[in-house]
Amino acid sequence: MKKLFAFLICAIMCVTLLASCDSSKHEHTYGDWISSEDGHFHPYTCGCQQEEIYNLHIDGNEDGLCDECGYEYVFIFKLKYDESGYELDRVGPGYKGGDIVIPSEYKGLPVVEIGYSAFSSNYKLTSVVIPDTVTLIDSDAFEKQTDLTSVYVGKGVVTVGVSAFEGCTNLKTVVISDATEYIYAGAFRDCTSLEAVTVGKNVKEITGYVFRGCTSLKTITIPASILEMGAWVFEDTDMTDVYFGVSSPGENWHEEWADGLEGVNIHWADTER
Repeated sequence: MKKLFAFLICAIMCVTLLASCDSSKHEHTYGDWISSEDGHFHPYTCGCQQEEIYNLHIDGNEDGLCDECGYEYVFIFKLKYDESGYELDRVGPGYKGGDIVIPSEYKGLPVVEIGYSAFSSNYKLTSVVIPDTVTLIDSDAFEKQTDLTSVYVGKGVVTVGVSAFEGCTNLKTVVISDATEYIYAGAFRDCTSLEAVTVGKNVKEITGYVFRGCTSLKTITIPASILEMGAWVFEDTDMTDVYFGVSSPGENWHEEWADGLEGVNIHWADTER
């Protein structure tokens, strides 16, 4: 009796579903595309329900233009080899500079890297917020963005690559989150307007020339987490005070780490020199 009752319930549900589906009114099935007013092409999950699952432009040749409607991409992304997320590979023809917030997700996966030279060559960027999903800012990513004035490094960024912001001559403020562990050579070199840098409390390594030529930077605090300091980090600056969270140089500090700090007040965690 129970089996018969369950069969009847199932049959009623199927009849109801079929009655609500008029195939003459629902032509599109999964994989078909229709154009909307804004130029997007939308796929649907099934012909009956017309359930939209995502809006997507297709750029098969990666020229930054939708193959179907000509939409101009602001950013061009590249899937990581392990398919764990996307790298922001470069800017597209729709990019106009100004203040930007880099998206944290693309096609349902996180944006995890800002690629090599992604924003280089002065694309008129004025400020940037890097999302918490990003773990790597690759080499030369924002090099010579001469209109850039402020940068927020997301809470997930572990590595700031070589010359990542080198030559950003109007950059005034940088906030580096507590997730960041490595700041590599020349990352902020020749940022001549840089006045304030917040260095996250977990930075382990600052390599050579990171702040070389930052002539507007007067003070900075290096956290107790620091294990390695490269050579000439502060060369050609006008620093007045450097505050360290450690009591003395570490064994892995370069022998020329202090070059450029002649006459500068160096404050250690438990003494002053």
